[in-house]
Amino acid sequence: MKIEQNWKTQVIKDNPTYPFIVVDNWYTQNEEKAVWKELDLFSTVPKKHIPRAENTIVATNPDGSPKSNAFRFYIDSYYTDMGRTYSPIFNCMYKQKSDVFHNLINQCMPYGRSFLATNNDSTLLSYYENNDHYDIHCDTFAWTILIWMVREPKRFTGGDFDFPEIDTEIKLKNNRMIAFPSCYNHRVSPLKFKDTNAEIGYGKYTITHFYFTTPKGEAV
Repeated sequence: MKIEQNWKTQVIKDNPTYPFIVVDNWYTQNEEKAVWKELDLFSTVPKKHIPRAENTIVATNPDGSPKSNAFRFYIDSYYTDMGRTYSPIFNCMYKQKSDVFHNLINQCMPYGRSFLATNNDSTLLSYYENNDHYDIHCDTFAWTILIWMVREPKRFTGGDFDFPEIDTEIKLKNNRMIAFPSCYNHRVSPLKFKDTNAEIGYGKYTITHFYFTTPKGEAV
């Protein structure tokens, strides 16, 4: 599948045991506008009705505290199978099925095989505000794809991402995608708002696509 866009890609293999992919301009200009409209729609939900990670099933630290503090939208449950066709977030998942993306995955062997063998996915939308963060954890899937959306200029500091086992930080940037095997430990630093009264929508959105394999279905 040919994709007309302006991807800026990096396959980072400084540590060959931990290769990963970073793509800037993940969404095209029109796709980004559509995704923002969908994010703004979710943001109309009153905060008291949005699930918090720390109140759901989430990994905990040794002291029992939750590893994640953030709002969460389990958007798979918002749409029927047909309804997903109206979602810009779901519609843009064609990119992960493209030859261009698979060529990037092929540069992350042998881990790339586990992505190419997947036949199922799950999507989570996280929204981080003041003091929200995600401590060191790994995901229980084959591959994790994160897409960061943030209004610029940012009204906060922090919210950056890193792989602590290889001491590698990836700075938060709007419309930036990072893909890596889910077994890697990773974390998100706390956000610190410059204006603690900022309305919802001015923090950090993370669109997370998890890829995994089930006994039946078509491969990605």
